[in-house]
Amino acid sequence: MWPLNKKPKKKNKASPVKRGAKQAQSLVRRRRISLFFRVSSLLGGITVVVLSVYIWKSGLLQEWSLEARDTVDRKIANAGFMVGEVRITGQENTDINQIRTALALYDGQSIVSLDLPEILGRVEGLPWVKQATIIRKLPDALEVTITEYEAAAIWQESGALFLVDQYGKVITGEGLEKFGDVPHIVGGGANENLASLLTLKTAQPDLFSRVKSAVWVGQRRWDLNFHNGIKIKLPEKETALAWQLLYEYESHQKILAKDILIIDLRQHGKTILRLTPQEAERRRLLKKSGAKEESI
Repeated sequence: MWPLNKKPKKKNKASPVKRGAKQAQSLVRRRRISLFFRVSSLLGGITVVVLSVYIWKSGLLQEWSLEARDTVDRKIANAGFMVGEVRITGQENTDINQIRTALALYDGQSIVSLDLPEILGRVEGLPWVKQATIIRKLPDALEVTITEYEAAAIWQESGALFLVDQYGKVITGEGLEKFGDVPHIVGGGANENLASLLTLKTAQPDLFSRVKSAVWVGQRRWDLNFHNGIKIKLPEKETALAWQLLYEYESHQKILAKDILIIDLRQHGKTILRLTPQEAERRRLLKKSGAKEESI
């Protein structure tokens, strides 16, 4: 039998596209593309932040910066702008090696790249340096000018010794053996009141040169110990007047050559003397025997 021819199936007609479907599909595609770019940007930003933190924490950025700076420095130095001469003036008590260490210069260093404020800070941090200036002299010289503190007294406090300037600022506690000619002051606050003592030195330098030490008493006045053992008690006020009176006593009566332990000038218009035990006994015997007592 011949196979029967089957009737061809009828093709289904395409369903009509709903109104607005194309617009909806386009909107979905745009949203997906926008989301993709936002996610990509976010991931890119996170990657940049992570890499930046890593580079910073690892020191790579600093290392690259230093390498770039060193390269520039070498080129500048090779062009003739290299530190070749350092001239230091004003230095007397400061150790020259301390200054060199503070400058921290190295062979082949570019003079242009020097951080002068930083170097100046290190130099002025040295014990004796009161003030300093550092100037570039192109193409290859550096001038360092130092102003040092002036030693005015040796201050003794709680068993420790310090060299101080005229305003009482502590300079150093080392190498004091070189300054035996400056006044020796003793006691808490003596350094802060040194100016009043130096006024006496200026007024009568010869008389003051005989003072061995000055003790700041009760945070208000000075006791002066002379080399021959006599102690001078100065008043809290009108110190200069009392000092002038002592000068007159010494000029006319040579009072500091007498057998005296203490000259008390604390009371205005009154001078109290304390004799040595030997002199006191001698005078007692003279008085007992009826002999005429010597005047001071």
